[in-house]
Formats: sequence, C-alpha cells, structure tokens
Amino acid sequence: MPPSGRPAGPVPPVEPLVDREDALDRAAGSPLDVLIIGGGITGAGIALDAASRGLTVALVERADLASGTSSKSSKLVHGGLRYLEQREFGLVHEAVRERNLLRQIAPHLVRPLGFAVPVADRTDRWLMRAGLTIYDAMAFGRNVRSHRALDIADLLTSVPGLVNGIGLGGFRYYDCQTDDARLTLAVVQTARRLGALVVNHAEAVGFLRFGDRVVGATIRDRLTGDELDVTARWVVSATGVWADRVRDMTREEERPLLTPSVGIHVTFPRQVVRVRDAALIPSGADDGRRIFVIPWGEQVIVGTTDERYDGALDAPTVSAPHAGYLLHAVNWSFGTNLTLADTLGAWAGLRPLLRGRGETAASADLSRRHAIFEEPPGLITVTGGKLTTFRKMAEDVVDRIVAAEGSKAECVTDRLPIGLRERVDDALAGLQEVCRILDVDPFLAGSLLHRHGNEAAAVAVFCVEHGESDRLLPHLPYLRGEVRWAAQRELARTLDDVLQRRLRVSLRDRAAGGDAARWAAQAFGEERGWNGEQCDAELRSYIAEVDRERGIVPVDKDWLDAPAEAGRTA
Repeated sequence: MPPSGRPAGPVPPVEPLVDREDALDRAAGSPLDVLIIGGGITGAGIALDAASRGLTVALVERADLASGTSSKSSKLVHGGLRYLEQREFGLVHEAVRERNLLRQIAPHLVRPLGFAVPVADRTDRWLMRAGLTIYDAMAFGRNVRSHRALDIADLLTSVPGLVNGIGLGGFRYYDCQTDDARLTLAVVQTARRLGALVVNHAEAVGFLRFGDRVVGATIRDRLTGDELDVTARWVVSATGVWADRVRDMTREEERPLLTPSVGIHVTFPRQVVRVRDAALIPSGADDGRRIFVIPWGEQVIVGTTDERYDGALDAPTVSAPHAGYLLHAVNWSFGTNLTLADTLGAWAGLRPLLRGRGETAASADLSRRHAIFEEPPGLITVTGGKLTTFRKMAEDVVDRIVAAEGSKAECVTDRLPIGLRERVDDALAGLQEVCRILDVDPFLAGSLLHRHGNEAAAVAVFCVEHGESDRLLPHLPYLRGEVRWAAQRELARTLDDVLQRRLRVSLRDRAAGGDAARWAAQAFGEERGWNGEQCDAELRSYIAEVDRERGIVPVDKDWLDAPAEAGRTA
C-alpha cells in the first residue's frame, strides 16, 4: 500500500469540520496512514497526535465518543496518590507530569481541586505525611500548591460534614478535576480541525489482510447498516476493556491481555453530604482503602470501588453490594444515615487493567500502566493506562508508527492547546461581557467556557439565534440551544449522546431530565429529521439506558407516561 503522500509535520486547521457521514465516505475513499478503532480518551489522543504529525487519520467508534470508561470515571486528572503504596513510582511520576501538562493545554477543562484527608492516629498521620511529601516532590515544584497539615478546625472548614476519624486533623493536597466526556470531545474536535476523520456509531466488524498483515477493517455504520472497507498502513485498537474482543477478530490464538475491574460511583446533593473541598475518607471496611468524596457542581460524587469484573462488558451496572460499600463509608465519616433513596444518580465504569500478577491478584493491586502490542503485523493494540495519561499513551503509539515509517515527525501534543487558546480569566471576562450583551445569564458563562472553550461565545450566539438561550433545567447550567449545537457541531446522533455525554443531564438529575428530556428529544429530532414516533422511541431508549446503568438506583420515571406540561416542557 502506498503512503498517503502527505508530508509529516504540523498541518493547518481544517474548517468547516467534516461531518460524520462524509467522514466515513472519505475514510473509505483512499488509503489512510492510520485507522483507529475506539473513540474513548485514548483513541481520541492517538487521533490528535497522529493528525498533528501530518498523518492521514480516521477514527471509528462502535457507540458514541467516550461512551465507555471515558465517561464513567471519577472525573479526576491526578497522579494517583494510592499508587505510591504499591511502589508504582514511575507511574505516579508520569501521571503527575501529565496532569501538569493538561492544566496548561486544557485549562478550562482541567482545574485544580483541593483534597482534605482526615487522619485518626499517629501512624496514619506519619504515613500520610510521608506519602504527600513524595507526591509533591514528583511534581518538581510545579504542583498547584504543596500539601499542608490541617488542624481539626481547618479540616472542618474544608469538609464541614465530617464527624468521625478526625481526631488528629488531617492534610490538604492538590490534584485536578475534569469532565471526562467533554475532555474526550475536546481532544476529538481538535483532531478534526487538524484533518482527522471521526465516525461514531460505526463498528469494525472484521480486518482486511494482505498476507499476514492487517491492512484495514470492514466498518459497519450502525445507524444505516451499510458496510465499507477502510484501508490503512496501520490499524490501532484503542478499545480499552474491549481490547481482547477486538484481537479475537484476527482469528489467532492470543493470550488475554486484561483483567477488567469495575468502579462504582454514586452522587448526592451537596446539602446532604457537606463538603467545600474534596475529601479522601476511609472506607470503614477494614480494607485499607480510601474513598473520594468530590464536589461536582451542585452534587457530590462518592467513589470508587475496585473489584474484578466478569460480567458483560457492554452492560456494567450498579450493584447493591458496591453501592452499600460506598454508603457505609459516607455514613461512617459524616455521621449520616443515607440510603439509596437519597442519591441523585450512579454509574459503573470498567477499567482495562493489565494482567501480570497471577489470576488471584486483587484488581486494586493490578498495574495502571499501559502497554502496546503489535500482534499480528499491522495491528497495534494499546491498553491499560488511565485517563490522566492518555496523551503519553498516544505519543508512545504514534512514536512507534512514525519510527516504523522512517519519519522524524516529533510529538507536539505537549504544547498543543485543546479547546482554549487564551488564559481562562481573560476568556471568562470576555464571555461574561458577551452574555450580558446577548441577555444570557452571565452566571452561566463559567460553565459554558468549561464545556466549550473557544467556542463558548459562538454557542451563546447560536442559542440566542434559535430562541433557546434559557436553561434546559432550572437547577442545571445548560442552555436549551446546546441540544441543537450538539447535533450540528459535536457529532451527537442519538438523544443518549446529548443528555449523557455532551450535557451530563443523566448524571445530575434523578429523573434524567424529566420533561426537559422530552423537549430535548423533540428539538434533537427536528435536527435529525425524526417524526413524533421516532422522538418518543428515542426518549424511551435513553431512559432505559440510564435506568440500566444506574442498576439499583433507578430513574424517577413518573413523568414519562404523563402528559407533557403545558407550554414549554423544559
């Protein structure tokens, strides 16, 4: 197969962006340098790195962008304090470095967050002080701030609701927080501007071969059923927990690479679990683990569990034992009597952990490092790793490709802005002024900037032009017009794409949006050309999917079969 003929190196931005349907036709129209299977954060990072080095790139994702693990994390960009206990010093150093880089290249999406850690005895205090000292040292002076000791009064200022386990005060240290699905989308959009072709809801159903070498894949458009052959010099599987399944398509006997682990999170209103900073509390289960309690908008995320998973990879759900484990931790530390009825939502995510310590190793003890394999020739599989290290994983993959091609194109993603090209403070001040001029609530400017970066002002104008600049839900910072924007500009093709990942309604509302979801189905249906029956079917499909994911924390569905509220349903 001949090379693409495109010179390796930085390329100018492409505008307008190639939409999903045209992207699939173009990908099949001529040989590519790289075909990426998997639209999570790792695949997105590889698409960006490869496109920024001048390679022709297409990415296909069988469901939606970030629909797997990359939207179901703890929403943290962090070094991994607990990995120090496992002596994973190299991993922690790499993750701290990547955290600091992401703060620079995506400052609107990766923001500092303080963590308060209560300690109950002198041994605990000594160990935590030693660990945090090492953690700070690994940042080489580039941390947000160094850790510091907290007396009981300072600790309770950070986490007012704490009751137990605070006898010796605690510590505060710093990591970062993000919206994982929006970070993935921002990386994808940056890659698209550099020429990458991106197609969600498109599944690789088989590999193309030239002798022993993989030279492409047959792609099925899951929205139309059409199949197309896409040829490429290199095929990269960045499919996370599905890596072994994709390798099975080669029909070769391969040892499984992964031991999937499940992580459960539940959310509560902030007035129920009272925190100002994030907290790292003991599990209360005598297992030595600590649990994150993380403020996220108007709610608090509690998580996570870490257990081996042998269920269906496409359908992880929240189980009673795992939810009970998290409830016990919160109730012990905060002196509460919370039950599942107090939760706003829940989710289960799967981690692609590398095998390597025997079949009986606990998932919490398995490495979060990543690994790269080329088996068979032409098919590169990258798996393992974590959200924070996606950029380095991508760099390692593309380094291998350009080296094999004899190219000297260097990685530039450590200095390539992702979604915002100016200082956050300057961008926010400008956006607040735009909102005032447009008569859009200036209070929403920060959340618009967080989601949309450089495009936030354009989103505000778009919403005003469509007469949809008021809130989708009174208690959430989303504009109604963002539903249409997602359809037109962000590759959303189902209601689930919009309300689960472009806007995080399903995570932040017990009713998964209620009548606002009904309105969104109608507005989105107008963009997609659906009739009333299709809109209703899409709404019910969305609610069923959220219900399945939440497991024993069901969606409040009383509104679903009731007549829509008179007038505007949002």
